[in-house]
Amino acid sequence: MFEIVPAVDLKAGRCVRLLQGRADAETVFSDDPVAMARRWQDSRARRLHVVDLDGAFAGRPSQTELVRAMIAAVRITVQVGGGLRSVVNLMQAQIAGASRVVLGTAAVEDPDFVRSAVNRYRQRVVVAVDVQGDRVMVDGWKRDAGALQEVIPAMERANAPRFLVTSIGADGMMEGPDLDLYDRLRQVTMRPVQASGGVRNSEDLEALAALGVEAAIVGRALYEGTLPLEEALSR
Repeated sequence: MFEIVPAVDLKAGRCVRLLQGRADAETVFSDDPVAMARRWQDSRARRLHVVDLDGAFAGRPSQTELVRAMIAAVRITVQVGGGLRSVVNLMQAQIAGASRVVLGTAAVEDPDFVRSAVNRYRQRVVVAVDVQGDRVMVDGWKRDAGALQEVIPAMERANAPRFLVTSIGADGMMEGPDLDLYDRLRQVTMRPVQASGGVRNSEDLEALAALGVEAAIVGRALYEGTLPLEEALSR
């Protein structure tokens, strides 16, 4: 079943959205991320996508207590990412109550880390792959880690059960998702894919669902009201 997953991105204890992942291009949408988590639950979301942006930039989790408070405040499942680059980090996320852990830079650079994480957490692992053109970018989208058609198979060989694929150029822009990217992915992997970046409205969701992705991670469109969550979920 296709899922619509609200994104709650955390920076300095607030709920923000970035443009194309740039730390200097943020919009603050709430000073109370716990209340925001409850809001999306009350709008009938089945899952949340929570990212510790400070942790992502620092290379280690920075807002674990806030993440823990958000998870404790809702009954729905929460997948957590941002700076999870060691087994200890994964354990911290699990203890905080994360239903899934999202691995990014460390996964792409170290397939053995993915293999170890999957051995421990099985289907609860999501490998995040951030794409610019046909290149996979890591370390806050600053370094090229190789071609998409090479990175995805390498992650599959490490037993990655699913992918979260972000189109960097579309992220936060509200100009529509990169449908060509997700169409190309169908030739690269049969594993479940979550799509992130650019969703504006219900038509964008329908287009992604038609391409076979399992979920759309949606941020700015929900916060700015161009995609009312309850209306989208009722379709």
